[in-house]
Amino acid sequence: MPNLKLLPPCLPLLLTVWLWLAASSFGIVLLDTDNALANTTAPTGFYADSGWAFQGEYGSFLGTMIGQQYFITAQHFGVQGSTFVSTAEFNGVADVTYTIDASANGGAGFWDIAGTDLRVFKVNESFSSWAEIYTGSSEAGSAMVTFGRGGPRGSEVTIGPTAHGWYTTGMDGVARWGANEVGAIYTSGVGYLLSAQFDNVSGQNEATLSSGDSGGGVFIKVGAQWQLAGINYAVDGFFDTNNTVGDFSEFDAALFDKGGFYEGSDGTGWNFHTDTGLDKPSSMYASRISTSSTEILAIVAVPEPGSMVLLMVAGMTMLRRRRPV
Repeated sequence: MPNLKLLPPCLPLLLTVWLWLAASSFGIVLLDTDNALANTTAPTGFYADSGWAFQGEYGSFLGTMIGQQYFITAQHFGVQGSTFVSTAEFNGVADVTYTIDASANGGAGFWDIAGTDLRVFKVNESFSSWAEIYTGSSEAGSAMVTFGRGGPRGSEVTIGPTAHGWYTTGMDGVARWGANEVGAIYTSGVGYLLSAQFDNVSGQNEATLSSGDSGGGVFIKVGAQWQLAGINYAVDGFFDTNNTVGDFSEFDAALFDKGGFYEGSDGTGWNFHTDTGLDKPSSMYASRISTSSTEILAIVAVPEPGSMVLLMVAGMTMLRRRRPV
């Protein structure tokens, strides 16, 4: 349970809660459907141009293009190889493989943004387009879209006949997107985090994260444009039906109502959420971009993003077959 200290109006909340972060990290879980093929193509309508085209595969996870030769992802899942792939799913044409510049940042091969889970890589080639990062401070209340490569939701989690959410499945490597609304901003041991609740509101592409989604971009709508505001980091959990230490009954789940369940772990302790009849949604968290935007822009030296240019198969020397997941 978050131990929150309210700050003055317009300032972030303080987060001193432990957030469970699995070694494999965190899949887009949709409230409306368990169809594994849902939301696996570019968003349309209100969510058109919301960042899908700027995603790319970095090992088993995702990264987001933020400059002519730069992409940003998460630190906690470690180095995932030497390439970044703009797949046909994302660019609409064909897989293009970019090689990571191992000599970047004096041979480190990347830049870690101090005090956060954010990591920036440089590639040797050039991207044809990239995302604009959000530099403001008004994320809370914004419509958001998130991307990841984790599995879809599993079977229902129930108390008696009442559904409270779904167990989450393992990573399947399929890119998906989902929507939500930025609810609050917290600070933690890894910097400021954007949070969004998994509310039981159908028909809205409502989504949260599970294993495999770390590193994917979180975009918010600013006027008519979608801008990169966060990078997927964590979710609430574990959950259990009791607080017995050592019974190995804890589980990972996307719950739109935590009421009636314990949350925590055997190692850190358990907190019980009383079932009051009102939903108590679990939350997802993303590393906030705006508070680190000065440092990120100093690395990237981002010019004004150009319009999205479709990649042409003919004459492309970097064209490769898609790598297996």
